[in-house]
Amino acid sequence: MEVLQLLFFGMFALVIVISALGAIFCRNIVHSIVSLVITFLSISGIFILLNADFLAITQIIIYAVGITILLIFSVMFTTTKDDNKLWLAFAPRTLLAFVVAGSLFILLIFNITNKFTDFNKNPESFIIKAPKESTIELLKEQGTTPIIGKQLLTKYVLPFEVLSILLLGVIIGAAVIAKKENNNSQER
Repeated sequence: MEVLQLLFFGMFALVIVISALGAIFCRNIVHSIVSLVITFLSISGIFILLNADFLAITQIIIYAVGITILLIFSVMFTTTKDDNKLWLAFAPRTLLAFVVAGSLFILLIFNITNKFTDFNKNPESFIIKAPKESTIELLKEQGTTPIIGKQLLTKYVLPFEVLSILLLGVIIGAAVIAKKENNNSQER
């Protein structure tokens, strides 16, 4: 069974890497969005392999459907004839962006691991430990959805509500910006 899981993991990982690169380097924005959808669905496959059913469904609903529809609508409303000028995959700025992003990543890892001293002193602290048998049995009986739901509505209710208010603010802001652009286009 582990060989089959490893095979599926390798397949999903390969698809994720190839489709993510396709999302970055495709010149056509629609092809990039399709590559991004494939990436999101493959990540959902990884969650299924991990028995994280709630995260897999959330990945599909929010990212593969919601974000993709948002991207498609934004492309439909903002497409111009000068779209080829926006493609910068091989521009010098892209190299600078990769260097800056890589430097930030190394800096974050450096700070998280306390200048790598934690890793040198106790390398076992970074090894993921297997969950207890009782936790595994509980997850097999209930799945992850009721457990995550209970945590979201009890222990993490404040961050959950703050996030919902933040998302409501984003929706209202997007509506206000769309309304202003609509009024400006009607005045012309």
